[in-house]
Amino acid sequence: MKCPASLTARLSLQFAGTAACVLFAAGLLFEHVGENQLQEHYRMELDGKMELVRNTLGGVTSTVTITELRQKLHSAIIISHPGIAITVAASDGTTLFSVGRPEVVKHLLEGAEIGKPKPVVWALDSRTYRIRTEHLTPGITASQSANVAIALDITEEMEFMAKFMRLLWLGMTLAALALGWLGWVAVRRGLSPLHDISAMVANVSAQQLDRPLPMECVPRELEELVSAFNRMLAQLHDSFRRLSEFSADIAHELRTPINNMMMQTQVTLSHKRDSGEYQANLQSNLEELERLSRMISDMLFLATADNSLITPKREVIDLHAEVAKLFDFYEALAGARHIRLTQSGTAMVCADRLMIQRALSNLLSNAIRFTPEEMAVEVTIGERAGQAMIAVANPGPEIPAEHLPRIFERLYRVDAARREGNAENVGLGLAITKSIVEMHGGMIGAESAKGQTRFTITLPQQKAA
Repeated sequence: MKCPASLTARLSLQFAGTAACVLFAAGLLFEHVGENQLQEHYRMELDGKMELVRNTLGGVTSTVTITELRQKLHSAIIISHPGIAITVAASDGTTLFSVGRPEVVKHLLEGAEIGKPKPVVWALDSRTYRIRTEHLTPGITASQSANVAIALDITEEMEFMAKFMRLLWLGMTLAALALGWLGWVAVRRGLSPLHDISAMVANVSAQQLDRPLPMECVPRELEELVSAFNRMLAQLHDSFRRLSEFSADIAHELRTPINNMMMQTQVTLSHKRDSGEYQANLQSNLEELERLSRMISDMLFLATADNSLITPKREVIDLHAEVAKLFDFYEALAGARHIRLTQSGTAMVCADRLMIQRALSNLLSNAIRFTPEEMAVEVTIGERAGQAMIAVANPGPEIPAEHLPRIFERLYRVDAARREGNAENVGLGLAITKSIVEMHGGMIGAESAKGQTRFTITLPQQKAA
């Protein structure tokens, strides 16, 4: 598997690539401008020489003055431009004037470039010439024209331009490399806060989850990252705390029935007893074993629910009818304490019948246990905005506000020092209820004030398939 490049390398390469593209574009622009300037220089040179020749030929008024043509052109052009070659030939082929390197003059007299509208570049040996031709009329007669050809030696200019371009592209290449290195240095220095944060993260351990990373010296671009990491640390710290508390609570809950069974068994075996005493001891042990079995079953249910291994078997159920069934089941327990069970309203939901019964049963058992005698437990059912609402309210001692957010945690008790002997009360009922409700896409909440505690379940109303 290919190892991905580091962030420094990526940013450095991107910066170097961008700089190289900009420099390459600038180099092309400089080359284009330089070439255009050089062409413009050639054009002006040839135009100037052709204009001079045109004026000189225009001053030839007789055959005698033609002999003066060489002297005039030599003094006006050849002396100041020794590398130039000029030929002036009449239309009948007579050479009126020629000067310059013989090979170049011969080529000009052959007239290969005559009639071409633009100057032509021609090379001879190691020299390069720019040739321009034009038809001119001498002043001696208007009926006879002359072909003028001028060859301008541009070898030195072209060599200078080639050398300049080589130096330009070499400079561009070196500049791109230098910018790449400077980009690497700048990126490395710019990412130094990220390295510092990485070092701080590497030092985080399970014992330091309550110590968030400092935000004072964090660059603005990394504030969101550090803030998200601190939130993750807070969540991990809360999870570790809850796990530690759960481990301690479950150890206590498991130890209590085991110690009870051990003590009763040891006492029973301390001396010989009749069958009735042995049977009573076995009955007591069976109750403790049933308590352990229920606790283990509840923990397995929560474990499978946490890992989404339970799929509710949905069907359309009448919440009013389900609550009535639970009232029939708890009627004896409530009647023993003269507690009334009342319900009102109705709603239909598509849910798992057994799971909903279990969730409501947990709420009802808690409500009955904490309701004073001669009081009533009220269950209210309703519909609102496409959702079913189930509220279980009971009078009794209030739950302090600081404990309300945690009462749905596993084995959590408002009074941690109180361990009730009821085998049904192991502190998992509300956690199971919350898992069932969330499994169905709903929510559960609790409020306690003015001597009354209310648990409210909200379930989405879905149509049956």
